[in-house]
Amino acid sequence: MNHNLDIPCRYYRVYTDLEVPCDEENFHFVEKNLSIPISQAALVLVDVWNTHYIDSWLQRAGEVTQNKIVPLLNAARNIGLTIIHGPSPRVTERRYPEVVPKPATQNENPNEWPPRTFRSLYRTDEYAPFGRQREPRLDAFNKRSQQELDIAQAATPLPNEPVITDGNQLHNILKDRHILHLFYAGFATNWCIINRNYGVIDMCNRGYNIILIRDATTGVEFHDSVNNLTATDIAIREIETKYAWSALTEDFITVSNTISK
Repeated sequence: MNHNLDIPCRYYRVYTDLEVPCDEENFHFVEKNLSIPISQAALVLVDVWNTHYIDSWLQRAGEVTQNKIVPLLNAARNIGLTIIHGPSPRVTERRYPEVVPKPATQNENPNEWPPRTFRSLYRTDEYAPFGRQREPRLDAFNKRSQQELDIAQAATPLPNEPVITDGNQLHNILKDRHILHLFYAGFATNWCIINRNYGVIDMCNRGYNIILIRDATTGVEFHDSVNNLTATDIAIREIETKYAWSALTEDFITVSNTISK
């Protein structure tokens, strides 16, 4: 399909014109219509899960999934856009083992640094005094997730939609299909959307053009931000400043409907 997605996008500019004082109060959004060839684009869904250990977040993410991601996914499918699912290694290893690359053999090296027992927030052995305490709730969720955790049913991959477990797999698919533009949706904005090795930062650093669908995601909030979703907004702004454009689900769907008619 040789059509383009002509979609309104924005980024956040932390600069000013030469004649304008370079003060933070003068920073602003820059909006632009991008004409993105469908054949060179993909929708990447990150960690669209069916369960989580944070109850309030799971409720919010469930609403985003139903109200934003599902319509977005349907619109993308209707125009033949490449759909790629990145549900996290823990999901792919159990539900989609055929896509998981064989791990490289790692022999213990007594000279490697830092020592393996130090390389974690939850440090062990002699380094335990410098680590965080183990979280019983997290341990319980990890055990439960072995049976329950999966891609949300409403976003189940179709047979022709790749499921990936790491950034190298994603890159290889994109290279084979000559894809340059990546639309991102999923969770959590300030955790996995940003930090997965197939997430926004890593794929931006690989040279791809990133467009975050900013209302098809939500972050994990703090006790003093949950009522106004400040953490989500800050994560989106960080992405818009350093790594990506952003767009809205409604605009994506509107443009897609025009193409699919």
